[in-house]
Amino acid sequence: MLDDSLLVSDESLEKIRYFSSDSRIVCDMLSMCFDGCVANEASRSRVTNTLEKQVFHRLSSLYRGLAERLFNQLGAQLPQDSGTMNPEPGYIATAYLAAMNASDKKFTHRVMIVNWQVIKRVGMLVRKLQDRRFAKKIVDDLACIQMVLDTTQQRRKSAKLSR
Repeated sequence: MLDDSLLVSDESLEKIRYFSSDSRIVCDMLSMCFDGCVANEASRSRVTNTLEKQVFHRLSSLYRGLAERLFNQLGAQLPQDSGTMNPEPGYIATAYLAAMNASDKKFTHRVMIVNWQVIKRVGMLVRKLQDRRFAKKIVDDLACIQMVLDTTQQRRKSAKLSR
């Protein structure tokens, strides 16, 4: 006779598989999105141009939404530290800090460059996810952020705000 407590549901097996393969990737993406949320919100308070205030607020909101989606995917459990650090999140955090420390004339451009780097790096990590349904949701969120960045780039050129 089998003890029911030893039986594992399909949902539990899926979570176990998820935490063994995708959780570290999701944590790296979460870190970069959280940094994007914070850096763009801080940038919003630093700019005086209405267009840039709106853009930084929108980007911060989009990164926050994506970070929440990633965090919810992890659930209450975070993976154990493997002892090896993926350099991607650290690089993004450092790049945002450097951009925020730039002169007033250059910082907006530098923050936008880091935003593009986040899209690229998170996009590369999404390709590594085994949960393809979840990956498609992340790609949709990235597409929204990319559309804001594309539109902003065009508006900045039209308003002669580039660099």
